[in-house]
Amino acid sequence: MNGALHGFSQLSAATDHVSEAHRLSEAFKADKLAGLPARWRKRIGQRYADLLPGGKAWPGGTQDADYHANREIAKITGRLATSRLPLDAKDSDICDAADFLSGRVVEMAQTCHDAPSLRAAMGRLAVGQGITPPDDKIKDGPALARLACPLWWRRKLRRTHAKIVEGGAISLGYVNRARDCYVSAESLWRRAEQNERNAASLDATNATNEHGQTFTLAELAATGPANKAIRRAELMTRISGFERIAIELGHVGLFFTVTCPSRMHKFRTIKGGGVIENQRYDGTLPGEAQKYLARVWSRIRAKLKRDKIGQYGFRIAEPNHDGTPHWHLLIFVEAKHLDAFRAVVWRYALEDSPDEKGAHDHRVDFKTIDPERGSAAGYIAKYVAKNIDGYKLDKDLFGNNAIEASHRVEAWAATWSVRQFQQIGGPPVGVWRELRRVEDMPAGAPGHLIDAHQACNRIKGEDGEVIKPAKWEAYVNAQGGVFCGRGALIKLATVLPDTLNAYGEPAAAKVIGVQTQSREVYTPAHMAHMNGKATRLVDWIVESARHVWTITRKTAGAVPALVSEFEAASRPWTCVNNCTKEANGQTESGDFESENGVGISTGPRQDHGRGLRVAPAGSFGSDWGASGHPHGAN
Repeated sequence: MNGALHGFSQLSAATDHVSEAHRLSEAFKADKLAGLPARWRKRIGQRYADLLPGGKAWPGGTQDADYHANREIAKITGRLATSRLPLDAKDSDICDAADFLSGRVVEMAQTCHDAPSLRAAMGRLAVGQGITPPDDKIKDGPALARLACPLWWRRKLRRTHAKIVEGGAISLGYVNRARDCYVSAESLWRRAEQNERNAASLDATNATNEHGQTFTLAELAATGPANKAIRRAELMTRISGFERIAIELGHVGLFFTVTCPSRMHKFRTIKGGGVIENQRYDGTLPGEAQKYLARVWSRIRAKLKRDKIGQYGFRIAEPNHDGTPHWHLLIFVEAKHLDAFRAVVWRYALEDSPDEKGAHDHRVDFKTIDPERGSAAGYIAKYVAKNIDGYKLDKDLFGNNAIEASHRVEAWAATWSVRQFQQIGGPPVGVWRELRRVEDMPAGAPGHLIDAHQACNRIKGEDGEVIKPAKWEAYVNAQGGVFCGRGALIKLATVLPDTLNAYGEPAAAKVIGVQTQSREVYTPAHMAHMNGKATRLVDWIVESARHVWTITRKTAGAVPALVSEFEAASRPWTCVNNCTKEANGQTESGDFESENGVGISTGPRQDHGRGLRVAPAGSFGSDWGASGHPHGAN
């Protein structure tokens, strides 16, 4: 009897031990899964069950029954623990967290009474949130201003949280053509909410210029490259312009795709369109893969420069179905350099994992553009549309709706900070856009400046029909040709304002227009008696039309808390040159004064020195002589 009771008590104790172990294991699992998106909890929970005794993935062994399951769940959730925000946090939650964290600087200031110690404390707070604090090169004051700024925290938290969430979705196998193509549903929802909040903020904020005209920021944003249709049209204008130059010069167009090594792909496609996990996947995330492609191209470009092989065109970065990026490039080169160009690309694209299966077949795919069979611009148009707005496309490569696919690609690019489009070679597009803001050219302006201005601006008839479109090829030629690079003849004109930025640092240079140089023949004073001639350089600055905007919110309560990104915008804002006039008529930023709307050098200089022409926006003298001087002077 006693033996039976003893056996029963042992069995009872063992059962109690198993029950207690199971209870602790369940509590451990629940704690680890807390804060994860619902479908993630389900998938990790299933993997947990598979690793328990009797599960299809249980490896066996003498460890506790739940050892392998607990170890796996700890490994999965450990990678996600760097985010202090719940992984299912909405964009509004991120904004609330940013407000809270920025307010901590006030609390810490009560115990940290000097800037260095306060900065160190706030830096530890940032690191604890997975955020890199301001660089040591930044002084204490501006660094603390950043750490006390809700917008600074918001940007950092958004970026960090987005990458952690998407990395988790990739590791769990959600991102592929069979489930969430290009980007996870969580990242797509988060990006959609962020865009919705931004749109509401823009629509809830008014901008009034010096003429009393009032627009919402949404209306103003719709007139520039932020408008997807405008962005796409500008890209196609530039691509078509490059192609016309290539045809004129007899250059050859190449369209090729550069992909990442197989080890960077989470999934691989099998026959029939299905996907399976890639056993060689090494955990590389899309952001890291994008940096790899950038390094490969930088080496290619450096080698081409050493070999004096010029190139120009465009690069498009887009995701594979599992989020791994690849690059499409449309490049034009001189025909004599075609083989050498191919060899350089092959060499550096295959430096990493050159012997893996399929590397020579898939790592680089060249197609030579034949103008008789179709245009290069037409060939690349579908890639441009797919990555912007799905214009005139029904389906993407994987059968998804083109418009939905474009939203997913945009969310992917925003999540991993990928620059989707990049011009290669040619003159800068910034000057092109600035010249579109210049209303008229002053009399006597250099020919290349006038040509560039005319190329950038289209002319419309009375009925709104475009009589003359903008021509990228004419702009390129006016700038010095497709191989001008940094030697472009026209550059942006900037001034350094005497104001501080939001963090108490000297404000960055502001663009006020364009600048260039020309040579002119003139008669120096000491040669006037013999009608002698000399040549000198003249610096030209033509200011663009810019408005002074006063930013205000709409009626209070119209869109609660959505316009916080424009809180500081109640004061006038401008990008124009507001240098203060001094008593002698000079400005603080230069030694010139205005005469008939055009500035001329007034500082002491010899006749053989440089001249200066400054044309303020919208005010050009009508009495300029043919030499480009007021009244034909000098």
